[in-house]
Amino acid sequence: MISKQLVSASNVHIDALMSWFPDRDSVVTWGGPSFRYPFSRNSFLEDVYWDRMPTFVLLDAAGAMIGFGQTYEKEGRGHLARLIVSLPLRHNGYGKALVERLCEKARELYACSEYSLYVLRTNNAAIRCYSKAGFEEAP
Repeated sequence: MISKQLVSASNVHIDALMSWFPDRDSVVTWGGPSFRYPFSRNSFLEDVYWDRMPTFVLLDAAGAMIGFGQTYEKEGRGHLARLIVSLPLRHNGYGKALVERLCEKARELYACSEYSLYVLRTNNAAIRCYSKAGFEEAP
């Protein structure tokens, strides 16, 4: 069963999140080309804008972190950022659930009805996930 529990991220989640990135390619695909690797706890917190952006985790029924994402307002839309689902749990619908919960949160925070996100053209798994959640490619 897919959890619908999206909660504000706390420092207890940061170590688990950092462990999801075993190499430079994985962190750059997720966080963008300016994300530092190798990272320290401090550089990771800085690069993810931990204290400057609404940050959330998707939890399973037992309270374990299965997904992570952020949102902010951009051009009147709720913009989703740095979305990720734990590698062993991918392809089970958690990505779509994460996107849907983040859109709900953005609607609450910014009173928006449209949403946006960026994804690398080479990130085919993410593109499929976002398409299933109703996103369409735009310039």
